[in-house]
Amino acid sequence: MSEDRELIGLAVDGGVATVTLQRPEKRNALTAAMMRTLLTTVSGAAARDDVKVIVVRGEGRDFCSGFDVADPRDFEGSVEDSRRVRLASIREKADWMRELLQCERPLVVSVHGACVGIGTYLVLVADFAIVTSDAAFGLPEERFGSAGATWAYPYLIREIGMKRANEIVMTGRRVSADEALSYGLVNQVVSSAELAAATGDLARALCTLPREGIALNRTVKQLALSVSGQLTSFDFHSVTHALAERMQREADEFDFMAHVARDGMRAAIEERNRRFAGEWWGW
Repeated sequence: MSEDRELIGLAVDGGVATVTLQRPEKRNALTAAMMRTLLTTVSGAAARDDVKVIVVRGEGRDFCSGFDVADPRDFEGSVEDSRRVRLASIREKADWMRELLQCERPLVVSVHGACVGIGTYLVLVADFAIVTSDAAFGLPEERFGSAGATWAYPYLIREIGMKRANEIVMTGRRVSADEALSYGLVNQVVSSAELAAATGDLARALCTLPREGIALNRTVKQLALSVSGQLTSFDFHSVTHALAERMQREADEFDFMAHVARDGMRAAIEERNRRFAGEWWGW
């Protein structure tokens, strides 16, 4: 755990808590332990009286390249695990995002470069997203056949409409920064040189708000999420994702899970990327 804590940095200055993903050599790919530490760091910062705003950023060339798939068990559970254990793992992954969505302080993500998979999820649940023009978003894991088997599908239908949700979730194609802006997934697109300043300007502006006003804002947000049904989106995950793991494939169809079992996770991803390569997909 001490190693994972070093991979998530925290600095507090002038009411702004900056949480940094510090694994640049892995393009800030997140493990389950890192995600737990990220949540602990964010919730700890939100509980501090001297913090009004929380910024999440990434060190190195990318914000977050997704979930670390080096350990298949960490990514999806192991066939040796009991079904109860695997379902608990699936449920936990949705709970991570639910917790961030309900953060007690305004949450800003400052994004550059790759922001895919769980990186895109972080953008979806943040209050504000400032991104660079070279940022790339997407849910490429959907290309292994579990399209819609996450909380993101119903969530995105409410957020950006069914047609665009279909495009992001069903296809898993790459979404550019300008597209993300037009969809309403991010607030502002800036150059790489402007990212730190633009993020700082927003954070400092939010810090001018009174503490009780921020607290009331968060309470109203939670009520709105509850009334609109947004929080129920996360309940889809533990049921539909578990079903997707056991979906049957025909002989001529790509079976990602079979490739994982036979050749390992990395080889399966390489085969997926080969099959779904090309200009339309964008990867």
